Amino acid sequence: MISFEFSFQLPEWVGELLGTHDRPYPTLDERMRLAIRLASENVSRHTGGPFGAAVFDLQRGTLIAPGVNIVVRANSSVLHAEIVALALAQQMLGHYDLSATGRECELVTSTE
Repeated sequence: MISFEFSFQLPEWVGELLGTHDRPYPTLDERMRLAIRLASENVSRHTGGPFGAAVFDLQRGTLIAPGVNIVVRANSSVLHAEIVALALAQQMLGHYDLSATGRECELVTSTE
């Protein structure tokens, strides 16, 4: 029997850049700055295209999941920054429907 599996991993620098996962991002400007920084770092570190995204918990003002473009790195045309951030957020919250988790989520994305 043939078995298929699909997985991906963000570049290591993303975790290093984020530091603690519970840092607050209370304003849209701060959330957008993170998306822009992810996009910029992805280019400067030669790990992907100029695209960054992040899903935030608006009530807490915290990051749920980041995303960067890893299309070339992972050989998958679907791994745009937004899709990566959404997939990781779904995994973190344990549900494919983020609205079903009871959290008000926001996707912020940038092409810097």
